[in-house]
Amino acid sequence: MSYNLNYIFPKKAEAIGQAKDNFVKKDTKIVEHHRNATILPVKRFDDCNVMHGRGGVINESGDYVELSKSRRRVEGLYDVKSDEIDFIDKKVVYCGYFFKAWGHFITEVVSKLWYVLENDTSIDAYVFTSKINEETAFSGNYLDFLKLLGIEDKVIIINRPTKFKEVVVPEDGLVYGKHYTQSFSDMFKYINKIGLSKYHGPKYEKVYFSKNRIISCIKSDLNAKFIDKFFKDNGYKIFYPEELSLVDTIGIMQNCKYFCALSSSLAHNQLFGHSDQTMISIEKQAFYNPYQIFVANITECQVVFVDACRHIFPVHSGGPFLYDYTDYLDKFAKDFDLKPGKPMSDFKYRRMFRKYMIYYFDLNNVLPPDWMFAQSIIDMSREMYNDTIAKGKIFHMSIYNRIIVKLRKMFFKWLGPY
Repeated sequence: MSYNLNYIFPKKAEAIGQAKDNFVKKDTKIVEHHRNATILPVKRFDDCNVMHGRGGVINESGDYVELSKSRRRVEGLYDVKSDEIDFIDKKVVYCGYFFKAWGHFITEVVSKLWYVLENDTSIDAYVFTSKINEETAFSGNYLDFLKLLGIEDKVIIINRPTKFKEVVVPEDGLVYGKHYTQSFSDMFKYINKIGLSKYHGPKYEKVYFSKNRIISCIKSDLNAKFIDKFFKDNGYKIFYPEELSLVDTIGIMQNCKYFCALSSSLAHNQLFGHSDQTMISIEKQAFYNPYQIFVANITECQVVFVDACRHIFPVHSGGPFLYDYTDYLDKFAKDFDLKPGKPMSDFKYRRMFRKYMIYYFDLNNVLPPDWMFAQSIIDMSREMYNDTIAKGKIFHMSIYNRIIVKLRKMFFKWLGPY
């Protein structure tokens, strides 16, 4: 495993270096067994300090099982009346909260499914929760993941508090920002082996995963088609993962030498890759995506981070993001012997800036979350923002607009104070 941080801003490189060292591997298989335990679906409360709400497992004595929490996402119990609790006379494995977001699914949602490889024949079912009273189901590649593990017929999702004869609670194979286990890594190796045996498609040395056929991404990822074209011109085969089966994804990933994607759920598909691979993460914002570090550490691949974007405002995962042929992308192209691209013209900069501002106020109608005000993120944002002003040209006014601003200043100075 190696990290190439030569093509990103210094403060981001420093932060990634620290984060990768802090996310470590543990060789543990911690499991708890609780008789007559109750599984709580997720319920949101105003005072919740986690993303989704309270939920998990409470034991026969009514105490919360700490091993059932999901760091930063689901944690804590809530009061339930006895007549609101269903009972199922089965021994089950508690698997956590299921929600449809592919990058989070293959990292946190399936975090306890490593227990499947323990081949515990006494297990009747694997239980996920939804939000309370919410109807949901596995489908598409989410269901295919369970099929490759061989448990698609033994998985249930509950949306009401439910007591079971016995609940097995495995530890999370991936804990955000802290560690992953060898068992979690082994689960993906197992799935990749099964998926690869079912794949009968072509092999490609260079692969690029694009999101340019997803409507919401077309709106939020400005000038992303340029990134697609840059890699296509350099011999990369373009794929749209939402159009691939999981078996196809695994077959393509297992057979390629270079895998490239925007830093997002696209790039998290590296989990279906291998350690002899070079993963190229195209950065879309000033601060890094921590999940990309988790994925790189787990797969032990060679990873290259490339800043190929402009920074105007700090934005959350919804964007908007603005891509361009930056100095760092140019340096990356030269070092990897790739054909160079072209920065946006002044005209295109102005057009993209207008789109950015429209989408920004459309997508960001609330203040950013508190973590985005951390000093380290502010420092990374300032570093890229200053470069955007110097190199991006999008803030440069025409001579006409400069004259108008000057005349306005002179006019209000002539009016004097009120």
